[in-house]
This record gives sequence, structure tokens and C-alpha cells, in this order.
Amino acid sequence: MLKSEDVFYENESPEMMKELSALGKLTAHTPVYFKAEIIISFLKNHSLKNKWIEANPILAELMISGTYATAHIESLFESCRWRKDYLLAYENYIKAELFNPKKA
Repeated sequence: MLKSEDVFYENESPEMMKELSALGKLTAHTPVYFKAEIIISFLKNHSLKNKWIEANPILAELMISGTYATAHIESLFESCRWRKDYLLAYENYIKAELFNPKKA
């Protein structure tokens, strides 16, 4: 359980880091249209906006298919749902990892 003073440190979640690295590699070939929004929204809420699906159906289908192991990423989203600063830092970390050209 997260405490109010907790902040996001990626090295405290090595399994999440492995999942995110694999997800980044597996989605690197997909179009960039709403990429961050699709991945974060699906992992956080299991929901996608229709305009995102229409703009990037390949990525939307990959996320919906459940092909990727994301249990640790999703669990961390659930545990920090009400910690706004932590959640923002976590989402920013995910965006940075997914769009880091050195990782692809």
C-alpha cells in the first residue's frame, strides 16, 4: 500500500520495468498516433476512446488482445490511483520509456 509520502522510483518495481521494456519493444513498430494515450489508458482503466481506436487500430487491437504481460504495470496503476503526484510521475516514466529511441 502506498503512503502519502511515497514517490515513484522505477527501480523499486523491477517486474514492472521488465514488462514495460518488453511492451516498448513489441509496440515499437506501431504508428505513433495516440500511442501514449492508448497504452496508458488501457493499462490504467482498460478503456480506449473511439477516436484513438480509429486513428491507431493496430495498437488498439494489440492492447485489447491481451498478448502482453502487463500485470505488474497494471497493479502499480491500481495501487497509485489516488496518489496524483505519484500517478503523474509514473505516467511520465512510461511515456519516456516507450518513446526513448535508444530502447527501441
